[in-house]
Amino acid sequence: MLNWFAKRLREMQEVSRDERGFTLIELLVVVIIIGILAAIAIPTFLAQREKAQQASCVSDTRNAATAATSFGTENNGDYTGMLVSDLEANGFNQSAGNDTTITNADDAGFSLKTTCVSGGGDEATFDSATGDVDTSW
Repeated sequence: MLNWFAKRLREMQEVSRDERGFTLIELLVVVIIIGILAAIAIPTFLAQREKAQQASCVSDTRNAATAATSFGTENNGDYTGMLVSDLEANGFNQSAGNDTTITNADDAGFSLKTTCVSGGGDEATFDSATGDVDTSW
C-alpha cells in the first residue's frame, strides 16, 4: 500500500514530455512578432507626437494674436511698445517649450513668431495685416 502511494506521488511530480513548456523556437517566434509590431507602432507614435507639438505651436501663435488684439483695443489700435508681458496680461499663456516673440509692433499692426518645441526650425508666424498663421513645416 505504501509502495502504491509512493508510485502515485512520483507520477504526480513528474511532468510528461508534452507539458514541459515552450521550446526555444516558439519563444523566438514570439519575440520576432513583438519586434515587428514595435517597428510598425513606434514611428507612428513619433509622428503623432510631432503633429501635436506643431499644433501646440500654431495654437500659441493664435492665442498670442488674440491677446495682442486685446492689447491694441485697450490702446486705441496702437501696438507700439507691445511686449510679451503685455500679451500675458491679456490672457496669453505660453506652452512649455514654445517661444513666442513679437517681431513687429507699430501703430499699423503687429507680427508674431512662435518657435516650436519640436525643434528643427519649425516656426509659426502671424501678421495682423493678413490675419493668417503661416507655418514653416
